[in-house]
Amino acid sequence: MSDAPALILPEKSRSIGNDLRRRLGADKVKDDFPTITAYSVDASIYKVVPKAVVQAETEDDIAVTVAYARSRGVSITPRAAGTNLTGSAVGEGIILECGRMNRILELNVNERWARVQPGLNLTEFNKKLEPHGLMFGPDPSSRDMCKLGGMLSNNSAGPHTLRYGSVKDNVHAIRMHLDTGAWLTAEVLADGDPVTNALLGNHPALAETIALVRKNADLIRSKKPTVSKNSTGYNLFGLVDGLDQGIVDLPKLFVGSEGTLGVISEATLTLVAKPKTTATALIHFRHLEEVGQAVFDLLPLTPMALEVMDANTLDLINRAAHGVPADAAATLLAEFDGTLNVSIAEILDRVKGICRKYRLCQDPTIAVEKEHQEQLWKARNALYPTLYRYDAKKKPINYVDDVVVPADRIAELVQYLSTFFKGQDVNVAIFGHIGNGNAHIVPLLDVNDKHDFDAMVAGYHEIHQTVMTRFGGSICGEHGDGRVRAEFVPTFFGEELYALFKQVKSAFDPTSVLNPGVKISTTPFTEHIDYVRLSKPCATCGKCNSVCPVFDVFQTEDMSSRGWFEIVTAPGYEYLNSKRVVEACVNCKSCRTVCPAGVDVSDLIMQKRAEHPNKLAGALFALQGQPWLFEPFLKLMGRTQGLWDRPLPRRLLEKALAPVLHRLASTAQLPADMVLPKLASHLLRERYASLTEEQGHRGSVAYFHGCAANYFQDGVGDAVIAVLRRNGIEPVLPRQRCSGTPIETYGHVGRVKDYARFNVESLSRYDTIVTGCASCTLSLKDYPKWFQGEERRQAEAVAGKVQHISEMLAGEGLKAAPTKPCRKTVTYHSSCHLRAAGVSKPPRDLLKRIPGVTFVEMRDADRCAGGAGTFIVKDYKTSQQIFERKRAAIRDSGAQVVATSCPACMIQLKNGLRGEVDVRHIAELLRDAYE
Repeated sequence: MSDAPALILPEKSRSIGNDLRRRLGADKVKDDFPTITAYSVDASIYKVVPKAVVQAETEDDIAVTVAYARSRGVSITPRAAGTNLTGSAVGEGIILECGRMNRILELNVNERWARVQPGLNLTEFNKKLEPHGLMFGPDPSSRDMCKLGGMLSNNSAGPHTLRYGSVKDNVHAIRMHLDTGAWLTAEVLADGDPVTNALLGNHPALAETIALVRKNADLIRSKKPTVSKNSTGYNLFGLVDGLDQGIVDLPKLFVGSEGTLGVISEATLTLVAKPKTTATALIHFRHLEEVGQAVFDLLPLTPMALEVMDANTLDLINRAAHGVPADAAATLLAEFDGTLNVSIAEILDRVKGICRKYRLCQDPTIAVEKEHQEQLWKARNALYPTLYRYDAKKKPINYVDDVVVPADRIAELVQYLSTFFKGQDVNVAIFGHIGNGNAHIVPLLDVNDKHDFDAMVAGYHEIHQTVMTRFGGSICGEHGDGRVRAEFVPTFFGEELYALFKQVKSAFDPTSVLNPGVKISTTPFTEHIDYVRLSKPCATCGKCNSVCPVFDVFQTEDMSSRGWFEIVTAPGYEYLNSKRVVEACVNCKSCRTVCPAGVDVSDLIMQKRAEHPNKLAGALFALQGQPWLFEPFLKLMGRTQGLWDRPLPRRLLEKALAPVLHRLASTAQLPADMVLPKLASHLLRERYASLTEEQGHRGSVAYFHGCAANYFQDGVGDAVIAVLRRNGIEPVLPRQRCSGTPIETYGHVGRVKDYARFNVESLSRYDTIVTGCASCTLSLKDYPKWFQGEERRQAEAVAGKVQHISEMLAGEGLKAAPTKPCRKTVTYHSSCHLRAAGVSKPPRDLLKRIPGVTFVEMRDADRCAGGAGTFIVKDYKTSQQIFERKRAAIRDSGAQVVATSCPACMIQLKNGLRGEVDVRHIAELLRDAYE
C-alpha cells in the first residue's frame, strides 16, 4: 500500500556466513551487501533478505549446508535461476544456490535419457542435445533463463505441454538430500518389491508418506483436480495412481515440491526426438468465442503447441509493433511438426481449411522457416517483461497468474476475467496454453496505490474461488504455489487433504528449515511484497542473465545483469561496498539488447563508475587527447614492435607494468603470451592524408574511423576505404576524437561529453557517416543521451546519419558486385555493440553475397567474446573464460574464417584462436573479393 515502508537492510550478525565459510571455504559462501541484495529477489513480486548465500559445487556442499541449517534452526532455500514467479527462490536464512552444478553427468542417446545437475540451463541443455537429434520436452517461456532444478521444483511445463506434458511426465529419477542427512534416489519402483521395502525401511519419512497415501487413497482420489494440469499442493495423486498400477512412483512426489521436502542434486530425465521440421500458424480472430471451437478443430492435427493472447494483451503489448490487426479479439499461435505421417504442407492446407469456417481478421500467417517462426513467437515469449514498458507506475503483478480450467471453457474464462477486471478498472493481459486450458493472468497495478492494492487482494480471493467452483479448475498449472498461492491451498483442497500435506512436510522436514513460507503456509500472500522494487522499470525476469558474459562465467546472481540492477538501485548501495561487482561489468550492452522492458543495466553501471572515475585511465585518456605527444610515442612503439614484442621483453614488460596496471584494476595485467595487435608506424590519417578534412578534401560521406583503425595496422581502415571507393564513394576523413566508449567505461563522462560535442559539430555537415567499428557505431548513435535542447537535436540528426559499413552496403549501397571468389567456409561473430545499435542481419547478408563463400551460422554467434575493448587488459582471466564459449562455437562451426564487424573483437579473437582460424573484418573480406 502507499504507506508501506521501504525495505531497508537491517544490521545483522555475520556469524552464519562465518560458520559456513569455515566449513565450505570463503569462495563458496558470501554475505556481503551485493550478494544478499542480489539474492533477496527472484522474478516474483517479493523481496526477502537472506543472511548468507552458499554457492554449492558438489553434493558435499549441499550436505554440509543442510546439516548446519538443521543444527542451528536456520531456514534454507534451494535456488536455481530465480526465474520463478511465486517467490519460492527467496528466503530469510541461507540461500543454497546450485548454479555451478551445471553438468550433464551422463547421456544415453539410444535410450533417450540424460542424468543432469540442477544448475544446468534449459536452453544450454537442449543445445548440447541437438547434435544427437534430441531435446527435453517441457519448455517454459523462460527457457533461456531457467534451470533444470527450478523446473523440477515447480513442475514446469510451457507451450509444448500439449505434446510433451509437464516435467513430472519426463522424469526417471531424482537424487536429493533430505533434512535427516540421508541421500535418497527417488525412482519408480515395484510396490511390495524387496528393493522398495528396503528403501522405505531406510527412509522413515518416505515410509510414513506411503502409509498415509494408502490409508487416505479414497480422500486423495476424490480431491484430485480433473483438469489437464496441476502443480498446487503435493502430488499425492500421482502416488495413488501409481499404487493403483502396482508401482511406487516416487518422482511424482518430489517434482513440484519447491524445495520443501529436500534438496535436488541431480535428476535423470526422459528425452524426446527433436522435430526435423516445424511450421507455425498465426491466426487472428475477430470473435473470442470462436477461438475455443477452433482449438478443438485443430487438435486432431496433433499440434505441438496452441497459444492464445486475448484482446487486452494485444493492446498492452502494442498491436502495431507486432502487426496485429486492430479488430483482433484474440490471436492464436499453432505449431505443428507433421506427426500424422503427412507433410507439413498438407497439415498447413488443413489448417487453412479449418480457418475458413471462422471470422478472421485476415488470412493466417504461415511460417516454415526457423527465423520467421521465431518472429511469430517473439511477442509471446517476451510477453511478461514487455508489459513493464506499458506504464511507468503500473506493473504486471503475478497473484492469479496460473489457473487451469477445462480446455473447452477457456473462452468463457477469458470473458469472465475481462468483465471482472473491467469492473475493477484494471488493465490485464490474459494469455496462455489454450490447448490444455492453462491461462496466465497478469493485471497491471501500482501496488503502492490503495485502490490497486485493494483490487489485488479482492481479485486474488474472488478469481481463485471462481476458478475452483464455477469452472472446476485448478489455481496452479505450472508455476508452483510458492508464497503467492500457499494461503489458498487449504481452501482449494479442503482441510482434510491439507492436513495430509502438512504431515508429509513434517515427515520430511521435522525442523521446518526447508523453504518455510512456501507451499505449506498460511501467511497472507501480501507479506514480503517488494513495494520499492515494483516501482522500478526492471521486471527481474532474468532474461539479461541469459546473455550476460560475466554471469556465464561465475553463475552467481551477484555477478549478473539482474543482480547488478538490484544492487545499484538498492537504498544501501555505496560504491565501496559494491566495487567488486560494479567493476565486473564488461559493458557489452547485451542486457540492453535483450531486455523486453528496455532496461540498460550496463548504463546504470557506467553511471556508478562515473561517481568514482579511474585515475590511471583518466591520465591515459588525457595523454591520448594530446596527439602531438601521444602519436609520436605510439608510432615509435609501432616501428620497434618487432624488438619488444618477443617472449623475453614481454615477460619483463609484464612484470614492469604490473604495479601500474594494478591502479586500473586489481585483476589487470598484460600477459607476456597475449597476442597484441600490430601498432601502426604510420597512422591511417597519415596514409590517407589526401582524404582528410585538414587537407581540404570534401564530400558528402564521412568515414569515422575511430581510434583502433587509426592506431593499429589491422587492415580495417584500409579495407573500409577501399570498399567505399569501389562503390563510387571517395570518403572524407573528418576531424574527429575518440567516440567515447572506452572513456565512459572508466567513468570520465566529462571528457566523453566534450568529445561528443566536438564530433557532433564536425560530423553535422555530412549526409552519411560510415563506421567500421561496432563500438563507434553505437557510441555515435547514442550521442543524444549526453545533451539537452538544441544540442540534443543536433546530436539526434548526426545519430540518424550513422551507418556501419555492413549496414550501408548490405542493401542497395553495394553498387559494385564483388567478383573474386572466396572459396572458404565463413562464420560470423556478432559484435555486441553493433547488435545493440540494431545492426544484426546486414553483416550476415553481406557475407552471403561474397562469391564462393559458404556461410555457416555458428552457435552462440550473438554471445560476447569477452574482449570488450580494454576489458581484456582490465581482467584478462575473466576475459579468457568468457572466450572459451566462443572458441568452442567457432571450432564446432567448421569455419576457416571468422568474420566480425569490430576491431576490438578482432583482438580478442586473434588472441584466443592463435591462428587456428583466420580472423577478418567484413570489410577486409569484401575488399579481397574485389581484388
